[in-house]
Amino acid sequence: MILMAVLSAGFSQKRIPADKERTQMSLTRSIHESAEPRIPMVNTNFTQPGVLKNANWGTETEIILTVFDMQSNASLANRFIIWDDNTGAAVCTRGVENPTNNAFPDRGTGYNFFNISWGPKPTARIETVRTGWPAIAKAGPSGEIVIAHVSGTAAMKVNHRTTKGTGAWTQYDFPAAPAGASGLLWPRAVSSGANNNYIHVFAMTAPAGNGGTPYLGQDGALLYYRSSDAGLTWDKQGELLEGLGSDYYLNFSSDTYAVASKGDMVVMLHGSAWKDMFIMKSMDNGETWEKTIIWEHPYPFFDFNTTLMPDTLYSCDNSSNMAIDNNGMVHVVWGVGRVARLAAAPPDPGSYSYWPFTDGIGYWNESMSQIPEADNPHHTMMPEYLEGLGMLIGWTQDVNNSGFVFDFEGTAETPFNTYRSLGISCMPTIAINGSMIALVYSSVTETFVTADGTLNYKHLWMRISYDYGQTWGPFRDLQADNIFHLYDECIYPVLADQTDQSGTFHLIYNADNIPGIFAFDASHDPVVNRIIHNKLEFLIGMDEVKPKPAILSVNQNFPNPAAGATEITFEISETLPVGLEILNITGQKVFEIPTKEMQAGSHSFNFNASTLTQGIYFYSITAGNEKVSRKMIVK
Repeated sequence: MILMAVLSAGFSQKRIPADKERTQMSLTRSIHESAEPRIPMVNTNFTQPGVLKNANWGTETEIILTVFDMQSNASLANRFIIWDDNTGAAVCTRGVENPTNNAFPDRGTGYNFFNISWGPKPTARIETVRTGWPAIAKAGPSGEIVIAHVSGTAAMKVNHRTTKGTGAWTQYDFPAAPAGASGLLWPRAVSSGANNNYIHVFAMTAPAGNGGTPYLGQDGALLYYRSSDAGLTWDKQGELLEGLGSDYYLNFSSDTYAVASKGDMVVMLHGSAWKDMFIMKSMDNGETWEKTIIWEHPYPFFDFNTTLMPDTLYSCDNSSNMAIDNNGMVHVVWGVGRVARLAAAPPDPGSYSYWPFTDGIGYWNESMSQIPEADNPHHTMMPEYLEGLGMLIGWTQDVNNSGFVFDFEGTAETPFNTYRSLGISCMPTIAINGSMIALVYSSVTETFVTADGTLNYKHLWMRISYDYGQTWGPFRDLQADNIFHLYDECIYPVLADQTDQSGTFHLIYNADNIPGIFAFDASHDPVVNRIIHNKLEFLIGMDEVKPKPAILSVNQNFPNPAAGATEITFEISETLPVGLEILNITGQKVFEIPTKEMQAGSHSFNFNASTLTQGIYFYSITAGNEKVSRKMIVK
């Protein structure tokens, strides 16, 4: 456990203003975003890193190794899930084979499962074909589903199994894009409902840059799909939700959206430098949706071919994330960026200007109104303006106590690497545990410099709010005290959407010895990236957070497989109302014993399996607020 005193070893909560000369420096970047990078070949040898030791702050474990390091063009999909029984699964886009024109022929979903300890690092993708950009979700009472895109106009691939962490995957094609569209890319997936039977997917139609064609007036439309039977069939396909069509936006960009769920609630968040920041929220498992705008973009139909600006624009830096608390309130974080298509000196149609020293992590929740427009609408997302509204919660830290930030030691003109998320502090992720909110983001960190002295590394920084985001505690560098991160660029953080106990958060991220992305930078050698799991435990107040003892323990039914009578035994540690239900593989209830009060101790239910047809079933016992499910096979 981590003592509260450790938290106080962070950094000042007062933001130090940036040097104006550096904040005025701009760079140019292409607007082209591709899932299939093509750059000149470089040396394809790579070095296997050593075994990672435990960090001083949290327990770290390497879980996946990959040379392909482009995990997102903007925000990340759900890549890490924790079940109620404290097991977990993580995925990434993985590729290690020497690439042909940097295409990574073995590219696909790297998957690992956690049950007390992580399994061996994967040596192959779970798909039978080359894929990328996986999203993982729970599927049914104890199953899981992974959806990844292929390329261009090819069908996305679904890998599904009814028992998490074990057994063969069943692979099939995701439903096709609707007539008139060309393929689907960059999926986001999440499950909802009492037994995770609803699977929700948002994906983009392939734009022209990826071999696609415009659909309903948008060169890249954001479409909604849903399964009501844990991924076996899809009852909603290719829906263009009200508020997302060409009446509102000319198109969407890759990876600028994220999804989350809680109970029957499903939320999609959109955050981009070129469009509104908003959420689409459903309270009924995707039947109806309501749109809420967080930040209104001053150019409602921004078009790279025609739109020019009289001023630079502070905006979302393309990276954003959200979580839902136990009261059903949505909490949103994003990186702050600064971009422009200036009328005075417009760049070519395929590029834009951005200001790499722009810095800040914004915060909003549903108790707040839409961010009020500043006197100059281009400045509504300016860090200083957000700070005045109490909506700025992250920024670069003065690590060396020099009295000013951006005191970086790198010798390059811009002594750090920027990604498709443009801010110096970027890629925020949040998770909620009771009233606690954890924020983690990647930020350039003073005093940590590459061996050649040219670039500063990004580390992951963390803050905790103990009161639903009203106030935020000190900053903490998660890599500062670990010598194995002395030469690591730490990016793409993902906090799990659920936590296993009070005071515990689970994080995965990429550690790369070289800042930047090999897939898009010919100067970046192909080196192994380590996908690392960090289990972070905290105290509330000065007392240790002790795991609550399990009230309910459920054994595997015996015999199993069952042809006739089978016995389900369980124990409860206190007197509670107890009930049993049995579901088939599609989530339909086939048997139920209503709840009745039982005394503490051992109990059993006897069930006649001959009343069911052959197949796989799931039985769940509920005792008070706890619920445990097991698989039963009927032969």
